[in-house]
Amino acid sequence: MRLAKLSKFRELIYADGSAPSLNTLRARIASNQIPGGKVEAGHYYVDLDEFDKVTHLRDNLAAEAAELKKSPLLEGLF
Repeated sequence: MRLAKLSKFRELIYADGSAPSLNTLRARIASNQIPGGKVEAGHYYVDLDEFDKVTHLRDNLAAEAAELKKSPLLEGLF
Protein backbone atom coordinates (compact mmCIF):
# COMPACT_ATOMS: atom_id res chain seq x y z
CA MET A 1 0.00 0.00 0.00
CA ARG A 2 1.46 3.30 -1.12
CA LEU A 3 -0.40 6.15 0.59
CA ALA A 4 -0.15 9.60 -0.95
CA LYS A 5 -1.26 12.79 0.71
CA LEU A 6 -4.19 14.32 -1.13
CA SER A 7 -2.10 17.23 -2.43
CA LYS A 8 0.48 14.80 -3.87
CA PHE A 9 -2.26 12.66 -5.41
CA ARG A 10 -3.65 15.77 -7.11
CA GLU A 11 -0.22 16.57 -8.57
CA LEU A 12 0.24 13.01 -9.84
CA ILE A 13 -3.16 12.46 -11.42
CA TYR A 14 -4.33 15.81 -12.77
CA ALA A 15 -2.75 18.15 -15.29
CA ASP A 16 -1.81 21.66 -14.17
CA GLY A 17 -4.79 23.95 -14.33
CA SER A 18 -7.36 21.13 -14.49
CA ALA A 19 -7.06 19.70 -10.99
CA PRO A 20 -10.10 19.91 -8.73
CA SER A 21 -9.74 21.72 -5.43
CA LEU A 22 -8.67 19.82 -2.35
CA ASN A 23 -12.15 20.35 -0.90
CA THR A 24 -13.67 18.70 -3.99
CA LEU A 25 -11.28 15.77 -3.67
CA ARG A 26 -12.13 15.43 0.03
CA ALA A 27 -15.83 15.33 -0.84
CA ARG A 28 -15.16 12.69 -3.50
CA ILE A 29 -13.29 10.56 -0.98
CA ALA A 30 -16.12 10.97 1.54
CA SER A 31 -18.63 9.76 -1.09
CA ASN A 32 -16.37 6.89 -2.23
CA GLN A 33 -15.87 8.34 -5.71
CA ILE A 34 -12.08 8.02 -5.51
CA PRO A 35 -10.92 4.40 -5.30
CA GLY A 36 -8.48 3.92 -2.46
CA GLY A 37 -9.43 7.17 -0.70
CA LYS A 38 -8.84 7.08 3.04
CA VAL A 39 -9.27 9.40 6.01
CA GLU A 40 -6.97 8.83 8.95
CA ALA A 41 -6.94 11.12 11.97
CA GLY A 42 -8.60 13.86 9.92
CA HIS A 43 -6.04 13.66 7.10
CA TYR A 44 -6.96 12.56 3.60
CA TYR A 45 -4.89 10.06 1.63
CA VAL A 46 -5.20 7.91 -1.47
CA ASP A 47 -3.88 4.36 -1.66
CA LEU A 48 -2.15 4.63 -5.04
CA ASP A 49 -2.06 0.86 -5.53
CA GLU A 50 -5.82 0.55 -5.03
CA PHE A 51 -6.51 3.59 -7.22
CA ASP A 52 -4.31 2.19 -9.98
CA LYS A 53 -5.88 -1.26 -9.76
CA VAL A 54 -9.45 0.04 -10.03
CA THR A 55 -8.82 2.64 -12.73
CA HIS A 56 -6.88 0.20 -14.91
CA LEU A 57 -9.58 -2.41 -14.44
CA ARG A 58 -12.14 0.11 -15.71
CA ASP A 59 -9.93 0.91 -18.71
CA ASN A 60 -9.55 -2.78 -19.52
CA LEU A 61 -13.29 -3.41 -19.27
CA ALA A 62 -14.01 -0.45 -21.54
CA ALA A 63 -11.50 -1.74 -24.10
CA GLU A 64 -13.06 -5.22 -24.01
CA ALA A 65 -16.54 -3.77 -24.46
CA ALA A 66 -15.33 -1.78 -27.48
CA GLU A 67 -13.88 -4.97 -28.99
CA LEU A 68 -17.15 -6.84 -28.42
CA LYS A 69 -19.08 -4.10 -30.20
CA LYS A 70 -16.95 -4.76 -33.30
CA SER A 71 -17.86 -8.46 -33.42
CA PRO A 72 -20.24 -9.29 -36.28
CA LEU A 73 -21.66 -12.15 -34.19
CA LEU A 74 -22.99 -9.66 -31.66
CA GLU A 75 -24.32 -7.11 -34.16
CA GLY A 76 -27.48 -5.44 -32.92
CA LEU A 77 -26.96 -6.41 -29.28
CA PHE A 78 -25.08 -3.27 -28.29
